[in-house]
Amino acid sequence: MLAAAITAGAVSCGTNRNTPASRNWQAFTTRYNVYYNGKTNYDEQLKEMLANYEDDYSQRVLIHPAEARNDKKAPQPTGSFKRTIEKMQKSIQLHSIKKKPPKKKGTPKEKAFRARDEFNPFLHNSWITMGKGQYMDGDFLGAASTFLYTSKHFTWLPNTVTEAQLWMALSYLAMGWDYEAENALHPVKEKSLTNGYLKNLYNLAWADYYVHTRQWEKAVEPLQYAARHAKGSQKNRLWFLLGQTYTQLGKKKEAYNAFKKAGAGASTNYRTKFNARIKQSEVFQGTNIKGEVRSLKTMTRYARNAEFLDQIYYAIGNLYLSRKDTAEAVKNYCLAVEKSTRNGIDKALAQLTLGGIYFKQGDYVKAQPCYSEAIPQLPETYPDYKMLKKRSDVLDELATYAGNVHLQDSLLTLSKMTPEEQRKVCQKIVDELKERERKAAEDAAREEYLAQNQGVDDNIKRNDAPTTGIMNNTDKSWYFYNTMTKNQGKTEFVRRWGARKNEDDWRRRNKTTYSLDEPEETEEDSEGSEGLPNDTTAMTDDQKKEKAAQEAASDPHNVEYYLAQIPKTPEEIKVCNDVIQEGLYNMGLILKDKLDDFPASRREFNKLLERYPDNIYRLDVYYNMYLMAVRTGDKAQAEKWRALILSDFPDSPYGQAMLDPNYFDNLRRMNQVQEEKYQNAYDAYLQNANSRVHELTGEMERDFPLSKILPKFVFIDALSYLTEDNVPKFKERLEYLLEKWPDTDMTSMAGSIVKGLRQGRRPNKGMSNQRGMLWTMRLSNDSVGTNPDGTPANFERDPNSPQYLVLAFPKDSVNANQLLYDVARFNFSSFVVRDFDLEPMSFGNVGLLIIKGFGNVKQLEHYRNVMAEKHFELPDGVRPIMISKPNFELLLREGRSFEEYFRYEEEKTVAETEDAALKAPVADEEGEESVEQPAEEAAGEEEPEGEPVEGEEEPAEEPAQTEEIQ
Repeated sequence: MLAAAITAGAVSCGTNRNTPASRNWQAFTTRYNVYYNGKTNYDEQLKEMLANYEDDYSQRVLIHPAEARNDKKAPQPTGSFKRTIEKMQKSIQLHSIKKKPPKKKGTPKEKAFRARDEFNPFLHNSWITMGKGQYMDGDFLGAASTFLYTSKHFTWLPNTVTEAQLWMALSYLAMGWDYEAENALHPVKEKSLTNGYLKNLYNLAWADYYVHTRQWEKAVEPLQYAARHAKGSQKNRLWFLLGQTYTQLGKKKEAYNAFKKAGAGASTNYRTKFNARIKQSEVFQGTNIKGEVRSLKTMTRYARNAEFLDQIYYAIGNLYLSRKDTAEAVKNYCLAVEKSTRNGIDKALAQLTLGGIYFKQGDYVKAQPCYSEAIPQLPETYPDYKMLKKRSDVLDELATYAGNVHLQDSLLTLSKMTPEEQRKVCQKIVDELKERERKAAEDAAREEYLAQNQGVDDNIKRNDAPTTGIMNNTDKSWYFYNTMTKNQGKTEFVRRWGARKNEDDWRRRNKTTYSLDEPEETEEDSEGSEGLPNDTTAMTDDQKKEKAAQEAASDPHNVEYYLAQIPKTPEEIKVCNDVIQEGLYNMGLILKDKLDDFPASRREFNKLLERYPDNIYRLDVYYNMYLMAVRTGDKAQAEKWRALILSDFPDSPYGQAMLDPNYFDNLRRMNQVQEEKYQNAYDAYLQNANSRVHELTGEMERDFPLSKILPKFVFIDALSYLTEDNVPKFKERLEYLLEKWPDTDMTSMAGSIVKGLRQGRRPNKGMSNQRGMLWTMRLSNDSVGTNPDGTPANFERDPNSPQYLVLAFPKDSVNANQLLYDVARFNFSSFVVRDFDLEPMSFGNVGLLIIKGFGNVKQLEHYRNVMAEKHFELPDGVRPIMISKPNFELLLREGRSFEEYFRYEEEKTVAETEDAALKAPVADEEGEESVEQPAEEAAGEEEPEGEPVEGEEEPAEEPAQTEEIQ
């Protein structure tokens, strides 16, 4: 009888009924059965993630460890939330009540109740927790879809809607989709934050948005709120992030206090305390650094800090540098490099700072190895990575000239000494060389010994896991496409061989004794130099002495080797001076043209003019000094150098040009004039006015031969010859482009074309320029069809169909050509194999740039993620829209608006999210379900009487759930 009563009660409370009893019963069983198990797993995994995650303090810390799942190069968090997601899906499948209650009074309140999509008053918690589980597990797009569904289907629960919108924004931010996050955040108003949990989540989401978009000033207030109300390791993390934010703003005192709070707390792990202490030293603003230095030096004596000595000495160097004590700063940075045992980014930071000091001092020989060893250790997302990489590349060239100048100066100094003094100096060089080699041999022996011991330990432990960074790398792509593997290889090369210029015979120390054309040794040569036999027993005493002298002069361990290089004749001294002049001139030119470092460039040019007033580079030096004065707006200096050109070189091309009284203004407008010319040439190209393209290109080559955008002219000039069916001229212009400008954005494309031509391929010729550039469609608002009957568009969602990324923008505030150029440059630099087509369109004041070439949704999502990882920022006002090719063509064909498409996407996402949750496989687990769900009852069965009862909204989060953001 009891079993029968229970069964009858269960049947009357099934999900196919909608009564107060069934709703309350399903809410009860949801909460204390499947949901409870999933929520318990969520809390356990989240606790493990927050407790064990090791932040990368060398970069901007993440607002939550889960964000690291979108960047495989970042330290990855532990914990799996698969069980949580499965349990939430199961609770939705088994306990969702979709059946409408019977109609009763027809009051507005009853109508609103019947209009709901879900009648289980607890089930919104399952949806929210499932979304959070997806977020923590790294399925950010899935999480965003789940939260979108929740916000659309639980509109009668304002707290739930607000929470879902905030989590949806956090999901978009984790993927780097800042624009979507902004759209999700704006509907949330502060008045809707009815409890502390929502206020914390609201401030956390806005702080994350402002940090992602680098709006540091706006990020401060929400970060402060979130940090004050957080708990545990999350509290330390947010204070650390706030310290980094203040550092970006230059507010060092506030940053110091924030880092202090980041390392505070008895439960804070030592690693966090240590890094917070190091960061404090970087922003210290006190008047006396002795106490700080003493405190840091004390840390070097503790055994637990043995592997962190590089960071400690780096921090001490920062303190001295903040007080402009460069000598002590350099000393400690050198110690940081020397003491480093991990050879990672911490060592790289010390090398970069040390290299920066040397660079500022003009000591490019010392700066070059600092940069070349540090850059491979930096991730491409490191702040100013491109600038640092560029400086490192330029330093490879600068160091060569600087080394030549230094060497020749030393040789000239030695040439003025007595023979005894010369020998004494050379002996010192030999002794230093031997000492360095001795230390290097000891270090090598020690490393070999440690490696052998490590190998023995590995065999004992039977640990078959790979130990090298290269072997641990799971990227199977070709070596030169794999940035991490390539950087590791470069680092190992530099460690073993030192920083070497990219040239032939790089392993030879004395390259002047070696020639690529050196003939192989023949039998006739085997007798030795000048016919002397190799058999020393047959040599005379004089011959033996001569041979010994020759061997000594070629051995760097011998004094004679260095004495032989000292210039003695006037001709040799002249050669030394010529090398110095060449080095100083090229250093000044490189600093000006490749780094825009005008003060350093002037310093080298002034050295050249002071030491060699009549040098052969004088005219070029005058003109470059003039250009730098113009660029910086220094009219007095510009006039000074202009007058020197007119007085010393009146008949030169520069002298003739400067006779024009408007030359200064013309030069100042040079960039604007060039851009205008290029715009005219580009428009002429699109209009098939090829002769005009040739004419404008010729003018540029004549008037602005040193222009940075001249390669762009030559490229479209070559393309215009193709449409004229002049293939030889087309090939000639491309080869000219590659020869004169081997490093441009067009190099890759031009090189591929020329390679194909040389292989006998025939280009597509004779087509219009517009078609060649894929500008095949230019629609105005008048040419768009209309839909007068107001029927909805027949959009389709097929993730496997070709996709477009459409960038929409107002034409009056965004430069369409600049956007096109920036996107094309990003594509060329980020995707080696893939090729994307760009097509611009215009509708009234709305401009579109369509990026094509995505075979499915996954490829398009990957492209968006690469944009986020490389911090490619679209101009203000540009909005990205992901849309399939058929849907976009439907928009154009029927004249639909994007708003209609957005509505369709939201509805479809909501429907598919629900469908995915309901159709997820449900595993039977003993003891989880206390009530067996009944089969569908016969239609027309009478419902129990009773008024529809509106379920009270459950709290958006239970107290245990708030731990995740604390």
